[in-house]
Amino acid sequence: RLANSPWLQHPVARGLQIKISGCFNSCGQHHVGDIGLFGAKRNRHGYEVPHFQLLLGARREHNASQFGMPIAAIPAKRVPEAIERLLTRFVRERHENESLADFVNRIGRAACKQLIEDLLEVPPHTVAAELYSDWYDPREFTIADLGVGECAGEVVSPIDFQLAACERMLFEAQLRLEEQRVQEAVEVAHRAMEQAAEALLRVYVPELAQRSEPLVERFRMAFANGQQLFDPRCAQYLLRIEGEEDGLRDVELARRRIHEAQLFLEAAHDCHSKLLQARAGSVHG
Repeated sequence: RLANSPWLQHPVARGLQIKISGCFNSCGQHHVGDIGLFGAKRNRHGYEVPHFQLLLGARREHNASQFGMPIAAIPAKRVPEAIERLLTRFVRERHENESLADFVNRIGRAACKQLIEDLLEVPPHTVAAELYSDWYDPREFTIADLGVGECAGEVVSPIDFQLAACERMLFEAQLRLEEQRVQEAVEVAHRAMEQAAEALLRVYVPELAQRSEPLVERFRMAFANGQQLFDPRCAQYLLRIEGEEDGLRDVELARRRIHEAQLFLEAAHDCHSKLLQARAGSVHG
């Protein structure tokens, strides 16, 4: 679809780079593309649905002086329409010699998200089955055909709701950064990580959720001590917060923390999926 889009044929758009990564190694350098896409998945209506996290605002010049910041996780099949909407507005409304990063910073990330807000919702499988498979792959991202009332199925909605709340919090951190409230931006990004970790503990390791040790210590015991449930690199983003000094905040640190918090949330979604699949296996076994 994008290849046939008249907006991609516009001289302003033809020079843009769309970079895509499918894993935490970031081999596709999604964080420094004019438009970055990072492979993700979300649990919706008892299925795993392929998504891509959209990142905007990166600057490649001066040794990648600014990473792209996450806007929203978009169902994979709706990514072309989301990009087409973004480029349409960019081409129509850009100032002379304005880059996409400058345009995004000028209109704000809230406006960018509002542009694609209706594409983020995933209808039930019976309504839009095409969203439940990835591009050029007919297989569905199912999670063992969970049914209503099964013990694994009952935990889907609460933790998905909590992780979604953390994503909204992370977006709020970006808005704080746009308003130059740098200290608040870092603090909100930290809280997003902390609340995602707490959500995993409450649902999957409730005995640790009730203990008095600091959160980072309980998280380390549950997920970060050599277990394969949580990406160890992303776990470190939360674990190092404990020793960080308050008041030492600048814009680059805030951008880095927001980027790290997004990777942590993606790892939390992945951990949730692994644990949900394990529970489903035990139920159906």
